[in-house]
Amino acid sequence: MKTTLANAEAALDEVQLDTDKLHSRELRKAIAKYIEAQREQIKSLRRMMN
Repeated sequence: MKTTLANAEAALDEVQLDTDKLHSRELRKAIAKYIEAQREQIKSLRRMMN
């Protein structure tokens, strides 16, 4: 499961990099908010596993 969580974090990093290339400020902001929510979920899962 830890490998999967690491892969999820790496995927979020890639999405963040791609998002930075978008011209729409509103879309970048919405995606950044979603990414942050997903990072919080990953942190929660890590805490539950330990």
